[in-house]
Amino acid sequence: MFRKLGLRTNYSSEADNLYTDFFLPTLSASVSYRRAVGFFSLGVLLNAPAAMSGIVEGEGRIELIFGKLVSPEDFEAIREGAAQPWTDEELPRFETLIAEHPGSLLEYRIRLLAWLFAAGRLEMKVAVRPQGMFHQKIGLLEDRLGDVVSFSGSMNETMSALDPRFNSEEITVFRSWTEGQRAYVENHAASFARLWSGETGSSTVVCGIPEAVADGLSFVMERFPDQPTSEHESEKARAFIEHTVDATSRPTVPTTVQGRPFAMRPHQLDALRAWTENGYNGILELATGAGKTITAIYAATRTAEGNEGIALIVAVPYQDLADQWCAELGIFNIRAVRCYGSRAEWEPVVQAYLRRNRGNQREFIAVVVVNKTLKTAHFQDFAAQLDPDRLFFIGDECHHHGSEGYTGKLLPGARFRLGLSATPFHYMDEAANQRLKQVYDRSVFQYSLADAVADGVLTPYEYVPVPVELTDREAQDYLDLSDQIARTFAAAQDNPSSPSGERLKALLMRRARLVGAAENKMVELERLLQVTPVEKYTLFYCSDGRTLVDDDDEAGDGPDQAEMKQRHAVAQALQRKGVRVSPFTSDENRWQRREILRQFKDGETEAMVAIRCLDEGIDVPACRTAYLIASSRNPRQFIQRRGRILRRAPGKEQAKIYDFVVVMPESHLATEEIAGDFLRNELGRVADFARNSLFPASSVKPLLPWLRRYDLEHLAA
Repeated sequence: MFRKLGLRTNYSSEADNLYTDFFLPTLSASVSYRRAVGFFSLGVLLNAPAAMSGIVEGEGRIELIFGKLVSPEDFEAIREGAAQPWTDEELPRFETLIAEHPGSLLEYRIRLLAWLFAAGRLEMKVAVRPQGMFHQKIGLLEDRLGDVVSFSGSMNETMSALDPRFNSEEITVFRSWTEGQRAYVENHAASFARLWSGETGSSTVVCGIPEAVADGLSFVMERFPDQPTSEHESEKARAFIEHTVDATSRPTVPTTVQGRPFAMRPHQLDALRAWTENGYNGILELATGAGKTITAIYAATRTAEGNEGIALIVAVPYQDLADQWCAELGIFNIRAVRCYGSRAEWEPVVQAYLRRNRGNQREFIAVVVVNKTLKTAHFQDFAAQLDPDRLFFIGDECHHHGSEGYTGKLLPGARFRLGLSATPFHYMDEAANQRLKQVYDRSVFQYSLADAVADGVLTPYEYVPVPVELTDREAQDYLDLSDQIARTFAAAQDNPSSPSGERLKALLMRRARLVGAAENKMVELERLLQVTPVEKYTLFYCSDGRTLVDDDDEAGDGPDQAEMKQRHAVAQALQRKGVRVSPFTSDENRWQRREILRQFKDGETEAMVAIRCLDEGIDVPACRTAYLIASSRNPRQFIQRRGRILRRAPGKEQAKIYDFVVVMPESHLATEEIAGDFLRNELGRVADFARNSLFPASSVKPLLPWLRRYDLEHLAA
């Protein structure tokens, strides 16, 4: 039944085999299949029964609705019953197709369709509109237990969709038994029921399938009266795949991407030359947004073209990033095994590969694995059986691999090894940097954000620092924590994993959270929101700490201020201004985050409130304005965040960044030296942002009063 299938919430033809991954298991478990699509074509008609032999054997039922674009005049005639939606020339001639493709999967699908129709288990209707296109793209499946799966999304249902591996572009899946998804399933079911009954409450008219289609299917049934079986269908599908696999499974450099000619940029080719000259090993230090993923896939594709049996393994830190990699690999005709989620889903696939290639690795395979799975014994056992001379290992966001936990787990024998990161080396942890170099040797190519902006690879940006004074209480807490850090640092220096080292990390985290959630940041944000309306594609980066906000206690008997998470306070401030806002935090599951990103990209929400989980890898090129309410002094974080914001997107000429820069209050008793050191630490980020902005000279003007107070004007030069 459905609950045992481990269904995911998203499938893409660029990264998945929709036939085996989704349609085959769900339809085999179904007793009912309802489908509405935006247009009629032979591909739609023949893909509908794909993997439906299970429904035949289980005495299930199928209902299909097709759309048709007609003229207003024809619409009126159809409404009155005086005309059909199609001419005879537009309809498929099943007898001719069978004669031209005897014994093929195409013939089998037509026979299956005819059998279902003759048995009264397939019913088809047509939806027409006087203007515009009927554009429903939903499907509903139900199993014997009453569980329902619905799916929607862009569909590529044309003749090319007869290949079961390419029968869709992308679908989103909803499960009736999963909290938060039930409402979507019910909405899809209600929409389909209204269409099927003809009670649409709109100008859409639903009518029966043309007689010519019914007559054609009856002819096929008379010629092939035997009931289809799932075994017969599996044999036909397997033969079809085997016949076409050689021509379609090889990694291939695309000629076009999204309708534009594909070409590598000069800095990408320079990076790969440097990597090649270093013995196919090294780190590409490319600015976020400069195309490091495409650079790596291009390298793997060219390597696979020149070397038989390449096994490509891509290791990434998070599942959302893994999904993005699978999609981009699909552009190069690479359909990767997803080694994350349920082990039961991917392990049989890689074990089957090992059985087919044992002793002579000739078949290409691509695997995308999250770091957590990479370190497990069962994945390490699989990787150890691959031919190291044909192993290509890519470590995305490879700075993670400097951790002690990865020692010996990063496929040390791989002949081809490529690390990717905008900021591979830690500014404070030299031991981690040395471990990273042991894996990837060294950084062989650097392409900075300044290079990317100058070359037009990233979007030019305006930078506006926003000074935020700590309160007296926060300033004192900061000094107390700094004193404890100084005393703990000496004890932890020689052994970071000792109790003193752990205490040092905790103290540093507390101090960073104090600065990140400074109370006056909300005051400054409210001021900005008063004079600067929030437009679409605006991103707010927040701390995960708590802050004090004004209490709205109308009774007047509560405290003047209340404490809440900064990200919640920011979201509430935006909502009070009428801004449509969504969160993007670790509190949301993968499906919810994917939907939030889609709504942000499509402009359905104007703003997104995020914390650290948006720092690495997740693409938000639509972002045009960003408020860095909380930003670390760690160069890795603010460089990653800036790269997220500056990605190119259609219609995006430039970006704007508001950076909330924390300063010591003038009234505080801290010495000028301490206050100056504090500001100097913040200015490292400010100087880097301002230097590469559109207006570097004017970018630091808001901070001039503090720079002059502590004689630090020279730092802004």
